[in-house]
Amino acid sequence: MKHLIKTIILAITMIAIAGEARAQGDILAQADSAYNETAYNQALELYSHVADSIGASDNLYYNIGNTYYRNGDLGRAILWYERALQLNPANSDARDNLMFVNTRITDKPVDNRSIIKRAYDSIVDSTHPNVWAWTAFGFFVATILATMGYLLLSNVRVRKACFFGGGVLLLITIFTLVMSIDGTSRANNHDNAIIISPSAQLSTAPRAAIDASSQAFLLHEGTKVEIVDSVIGSTDKWYEVRVNGDARAWVNGNDIERI
Repeated sequence: MKHLIKTIILAITMIAIAGEARAQGDILAQADSAYNETAYNQALELYSHVADSIGASDNLYYNIGNTYYRNGDLGRAILWYERALQLNPANSDARDNLMFVNTRITDKPVDNRSIIKRAYDSIVDSTHPNVWAWTAFGFFVATILATMGYLLLSNVRVRKACFFGGGVLLLITIFTLVMSIDGTSRANNHDNAIIISPSAQLSTAPRAAIDASSQAFLLHEGTKVEIVDSVIGSTDKWYEVRVNGDARAWVNGNDIERI
């Protein structure tokens, strides 16, 4: 009897899950239809509902970014493209659209990275961190097999091949593991943010600038900043941010949104 009850509960649960998935699929189809019909506000509501229901998805975030762009909100378009790439850095559509929208904003991004850092970042971002992790696991298994071959086989040539091949496989294992760890760290990093207000006056202190001496510089929507500190005021929150890896100033929390 207990087994029958468990089976019935499991069947009901599976039916409910299938029904929910079908419902979310219908809403997503409605969102796509609204987007194609240029009803962008409606599309945003529907995409947001799906995102709240099923959770994070790089393709869904990419669609939200496209919708914000079509709706003329470049700041939030960049925000959602960045979020899509944080989930899956190999999403080439999101990367291409991000590069395009970055050419349309007032404050063009400045890349201060060295050639070596650019090459390294390109490798890390070439695929999903989970792919790097499974690749590292595969090479680790191959390294163990090569080690066993060196220890157990009697043929000298084969043992030499296993020894040197195992060394190369170990180096590749370490490299791919580092890529996986770094990629995972980047995916969990929420210290970057995007200016979402049309313009934001940054201050030299965590409060609104009252004169020219307390004004740092002006940023516009779509600019990417790195949050390094925060202060909660009596009525609002202020963030100290770094721009282009160099200049630092304070911005009102209402003017930015974390990636």
